[in-house]
Amino acid sequence: MAQTRRTRARSPAAPLDPPAPAPNEPTEADPSPPSTSSIPQTPASSSPAKPKRKRPVEPNYAKLEEKAARAKRAKFAAVEVGGSGANGSTMGSAEGAAERMRLVGKTVKLQEGQSDYTITAPLPWRDPQTRDFHFDDYDEFKPNMSPEEIIRNGAFDGGFFRPVKSKKSGREIHEDWTDFPTEWYEGLDVSMYLTRPEGAEDSVNKWQARIGQPYEAWEEQGWLRPEHDARGWYQWYYRFFLGRRCDDDARQVQRWKGVAGPTGRFKRMFLGKYRRDGIHFIEPDEEDTSRGIRQTLNHWAYDPTTSDLNRFREEQGDKVANDDADV
Repeated sequence: MAQTRRTRARSPAAPLDPPAPAPNEPTEADPSPPSTSSIPQTPASSSPAKPKRKRPVEPNYAKLEEKAARAKRAKFAAVEVGGSGANGSTMGSAEGAAERMRLVGKTVKLQEGQSDYTITAPLPWRDPQTRDFHFDDYDEFKPNMSPEEIIRNGAFDGGFFRPVKSKKSGREIHEDWTDFPTEWYEGLDVSMYLTRPEGAEDSVNKWQARIGQPYEAWEEQGWLRPEHDARGWYQWYYRFFLGRRCDDDARQVQRWKGVAGPTGRFKRMFLGKYRRDGIHFIEPDEEDTSRGIRQTLNHWAYDPTTSDLNRFREEQGDKVANDDADV
């Protein structure tokens, strides 16, 4: 039997209190005002009344600091634009295009034996409807999670940048992420979300699933290209997002397509579980069907949506009702 979207219970509205009486407005308990004939009349003063000075309002420093922090984080956020161009995509206004190009030409110096790089590509733009990111030179690469969103969701159990030692080179790796924008982890406990040791008892992953293999297994499997990104996929992704391009890009994009792309194995496994269970909606902040696979997809910069599920169901021959067609 098909499940429908959960509805949250709402408390009944509280009865409204009667409005407070206006100043000098008589109420039933007020005595009748005295007759004006019995009150001595005094001539009105010819000098105008002095205006009352307004009391200065104390600034809300907490709100001002939060506003400044949001603006600072936005420096490294992709430009979100709307409207359609000739090819069904959009490049936004002239101001938006300039914002996307602002990092181009910046040279980044790296440590730990990795190659320095110069940013040559603009920031991606984000579709406000689908939430997909679009890169000008890789049309087929459309993740829907930014590097910042991934790290703030506790991905890799908070330990992606923990100190590690390469068995192949023998060198220790611990200062290789100096180019990771501080705005992306501002307000987070670095020891909990970035450099957390392997084997912690609890989990900071959003979906509370202990999945994935550690750095040592990635190196053993030959998945790393240490001359570019000593730690692998996620490190490649955040640098690609910022605008670096290297000869490992095509391989990494192909890996992403195999996991989370339109025909990605893990993405289709996840959607298949929903279809088998008769669930027609993917909730943004709830997951009871497959926490492990959803956590894996989040590590690969993708969070499945109801639109993904609807397309998958239609491919399988299901009739998607109008009330199932929301994102």
